[in-house]
Amino acid sequence: MPDTISDAVILIIKAALAPLQAENAALKARLAAVEDVCKDVGVIRERLAVAEVRQLVPGPAGKDGLGFDDLSVSYDQDRTITLAFQHGGRQKLFPVQLPFMHYQGVYQDGKLYAPGDVVTHGGSAWHCNAVSGVKPGDSSTDWTLMVKRGQQGATGQPGRDAYPVPVVKAG
Repeated sequence: MPDTISDAVILIIKAALAPLQAENAALKARLAAVEDVCKDVGVIRERLAVAEVRQLVPGPAGKDGLGFDDLSVSYDQDRTITLAFQHGGRQKLFPVQLPFMHYQGVYQDGKLYAPGDVVTHGGSAWHCNAVSGVKPGDSSTDWTLMVKRGQQGATGQPGRDAYPVPVVKAG
């Protein structure tokens, strides 16, 4: 509690001026940033003036680039698409490996499998995680079980060929 009326007036004035002082400080900081930008603009103007006056010196002639007319695309029927740019005697190849699952049939001992290959083994489907010649399910991290073999179901009703087909004569 202020001791006198003058102390109370001073507190009220300080409270009223506090937001104005904070805004003033923020404006000073923004003004300093603008002044820095103005200095940078001055330096850029000087460099541009020098560049405009300087004589252009031609460099050595470059090789012509390769365009779409020089492009051929081939597919190896597995996972690779190759973009081949060819112009005159020059050729540049860009093989692109496509990351998709590729069914390889029933697992075969001795065959190497690539990441993304899928095989069936023991009635289950397996996904290959790394280049591997290991059999799926042998506690290896090279393979991930995708679909587990189910249990044998109950014997169902006979199929359509279990009963003779009746012959109906018309007329």
